[in-house]
Amino acid sequence: MDDKKKEKLQVTVIVLMILLLVAAFVLFFLGHYIIAFVLFGIFIVIINFISNWKGIKNAEYVYSKSHKNNDKW
Repeated sequence: MDDKKKEKLQVTVIVLMILLLVAAFVLFFLGHYIIAFVLFGIFIVIINFISNWKGIKNAEYVYSKSHKNNDKW
């Protein structure tokens, strides 16, 4: 993926997550509990997806670096 597109996607996801969190809290305190919990659930799903994806990327990086180091010896 192009660096510009990747950066734009990251900014969009960050803004979306902030808006979801703020909207969930505002709706919760206004008394719209079900909608707030749905929005908070969407926020949690996005956070979970990003953390799992980053964990896999980090594991791949560590594996590739250790594999390259073993090939040298």
